[in-house]
Amino acid sequence: MFKRISISLIALGVAFPALADIPVIDVTNYTIAKKTSETTDQILDTNKQVLKTVQDTLSAVTGDRSGATSPMQNLGVGSGFSVSSMPSLDSLISDGVPNFGSLSSDIANTAAQFINALQLVKNLSGETNSTFSGNQSYQQLMNTVLGISALITGAQQAVTARTSALQNASKQIGTTNDIKGSIDQNSQLQVQTGLTINELIGVMNGAVQSLQAENQRKLVDISNTRKALTYDK
Repeated sequence: MFKRISISLIALGVAFPALADIPVIDVTNYTIAKKTSETTDQILDTNKQVLKTVQDTLSAVTGDRSGATSPMQNLGVGSGFSVSSMPSLDSLISDGVPNFGSLSSDIANTAAQFINALQLVKNLSGETNSTFSGNQSYQQLMNTVLGISALITGAQQAVTARTSALQNASKQIGTTNDIKGSIDQNSQLQVQTGLTINELIGVMNGAVQSLQAENQRKLVDISNTRKALTYDK
């Protein structure tokens, strides 16, 4: 019966309305789009990882690392004796009284006790305003002995302090969080090495001054001997 009605309607020219907006899935395009989306997500994740790596690298090579280097700042000279604190040997004794300037009191006292224990005369002539050439040579030799005594005492204290500081610094090696801290620690060690070498130069200069005073004394002795042996008409 239904078929007859349908055929009759068709015969009469009555058309059924067309079905519209029916979704059609293109499997091939869908697969490609899905793959493209997944690839894009992977690229974004990779970019995020690269950016994080760049930020971590930048942080590792820039910024302040004074906290890692400050324990190493006093390795070379330390908080005690430094050759640079030694006054000039020419000014160590003034009017027979030792004058050590800003040198630490324990070093000054040790050197003063040493020179006083020798019970030396103030000058060779025994006169206050004597022009005897040996007096100046003798005074210079006294200054040198006093200065070298202070230098030896101070240098020995510095060696002890430096050894302790270096031992403590060795415990800091490898404890920094990044390469910047390690580089700054190494730079600080180079600076402290330079300061230590400078201290060594100062000590050697003291040794040279000691030889100079000895040579000066010999020169004056030779001159005075020549004067004594010269016949004056």
